[in-house]
Amino acid sequence: MSKKVKPNPEVHEYQAEMQKLLEILVHSLYTEREIFLRELVSNASDALSKVQLTTLTEENVLSKDAELEIKISFDEEKRSIVIEDSGCGMTKEELIDNLGTIANSGTLKFLQQAQAENKSAENLIGQFGVGFYSVFMVAERVELTTRSWQVDGQAWQWSSEGTGQYEVIPVDYKQRGTRVTVFLKEDAKEFCSEWKLESIIKKYSNYLPFPVKVKDKTINQVKAIWTKAKADVEADEYTEFYKQISHAPQEPLHHLHFNIDAPIQYYALLYIPESVGNEVLYARESKDIALYAQKILIQSGNTHLLPSYLRFVQGVVDSEDLPLNVSRENVQKNALIEKIKNSLTLRMLKELQFLADQNVEKYGKFWQQYGILLKEGISSDFKNKNRLMDLLRFNSTVSEDNSQEVSLKEYVGRMREDQKDIFYVTGGSREGILHNPNLEYFRKQGLEVLFLTDQIDDFMVNDLREYDGKPLKNISQGDIEGLNDDVASTESSLSKEEKSDVVAFFKKQLKDRVNDVSASKRLVDSPCSLVTPKDGMTAQMEKMMKMMDQKFQGEKRNMEINMSHPIIQNLSEILQKDKNHQFLVDSVEQLYENSLLVEGLLENPVQILSRFQKFMESASSYELEKLS
Repeated sequence: MSKKVKPNPEVHEYQAEMQKLLEILVHSLYTEREIFLRELVSNASDALSKVQLTTLTEENVLSKDAELEIKISFDEEKRSIVIEDSGCGMTKEELIDNLGTIANSGTLKFLQQAQAENKSAENLIGQFGVGFYSVFMVAERVELTTRSWQVDGQAWQWSSEGTGQYEVIPVDYKQRGTRVTVFLKEDAKEFCSEWKLESIIKKYSNYLPFPVKVKDKTINQVKAIWTKAKADVEADEYTEFYKQISHAPQEPLHHLHFNIDAPIQYYALLYIPESVGNEVLYARESKDIALYAQKILIQSGNTHLLPSYLRFVQGVVDSEDLPLNVSRENVQKNALIEKIKNSLTLRMLKELQFLADQNVEKYGKFWQQYGILLKEGISSDFKNKNRLMDLLRFNSTVSEDNSQEVSLKEYVGRMREDQKDIFYVTGGSREGILHNPNLEYFRKQGLEVLFLTDQIDDFMVNDLREYDGKPLKNISQGDIEGLNDDVASTESSLSKEEKSDVVAFFKKQLKDRVNDVSASKRLVDSPCSLVTPKDGMTAQMEKMMKMMDQKFQGEKRNMEINMSHPIIQNLSEILQKDKNHQFLVDSVEQLYENSLLVEGLLENPVQILSRFQKFMESASSYELEKLS
């Protein structure tokens, strides 16, 4: 009996541009070498999905009852890894089409043009289905054996060292599917490890719909709950999955689970944590969304699926429309990502509005933790600005304490018929604002004022400008219109000339430290205050600028004087008797620095102590005289 002669392999040369592309793929494209296993497992999963459908549409399918699975084995001595699937397999034509050509007819011209423009490798790629070739980052040689699902199909073996050519030869392979044998480079032998292989599979392929086995042990045992219908997921499953992806011991504050079919298909399971640390609050982008394509992990920390002001959101997005190819490394350049981002952002904002309307207590907790981030969105997301405005919450003069928040819609609903503006004031805290002299008029008149206590508020208001056609007006600005003259608790006894003298003395003493001095219409209980000129910088903004630049010089403010206040009336009487009295000078200085102190602008508060003690000495002497 004659020995069966092994046929000679067919040797195929790669096209010139193919060789260049291979070089880019191996040396420049992927950032992590372990990606090769993700790609091979993903290809195997695709093949299983295809044969699963084929068995439903075709009568004659090879090994129709074969278990749909992916098996991975390794040999440390041979430095080899084998990935085997029972998928649809390939014919000779499909093998050459899929593995012999990864570039379309215009690739070489595109490549040459890109090189002429000095573009990086990452900008060149993304248009070719080349995930398989990432294997040459770690392989010195690859053998792929495959047999199509067709009953009478011939099995074939493809092999290459990833250089200038590949070989194709018919082989005897009984089973349906594909087996890839990777002979590792010396510096890649770390992948010949059960622990290493398992960790990579759990990282990237944990949610595949088919078993992935290493030495007959199924590694991916976690269900992709985001692809289930909401009715089929229990509350504790949502919580357990959140703890798994966030590594947090506590339950999330809220979750959102939905799927979209148009304009792009995707599943999403998003969580709002109970709280986050400064590393999130002061970050520049969102990075806690895991992006999957057909249950294959593309990026564990995608930064392009949500705007930066929603960076507190954690969860999973999975799209079957995203291609399973090299774009995993360049996903931010994929136009589909922008479509998902727009849709995802809109759904998240709608959910927050639903929460604000239906669960005030929970939304209150959310706002306390994340409100400052939504304020960022007012300045950065013009498209969703109106939705964000309705989500804003503020403490105000009608709030009993720090916990009571007011929406702009509620504020407008309470406005007087003749009120044209939405009034607000900035400050470091509610407690500090309540001592702001400029608030006195509005409290006495029963006009609600919003308290803006975050550093970002000045920037936000500048972009917000108005709500429902009502301009936002800072009560510490000098151009408040419509203030009544009769708000003072006590009618001023000063004549027009005496008032003019007081103003003139304040101007003379303060000189160029203030922009102007005038009689006030807004003060009730305080002797004076500083107000910002029209379009001037607020005290909060000035403090922020000084924190960034110690040499920064703030703007001059206007001094307003309450002519009905006893201190001012006493100073006027002294002024009429002795214009050079030292007490007048000391009093004006003290009142000015008191006003700076209230605004948080007094750079050295200790400097007022000696003068204050001098006043106490005079007052105590006066009290002693009364007792004698």
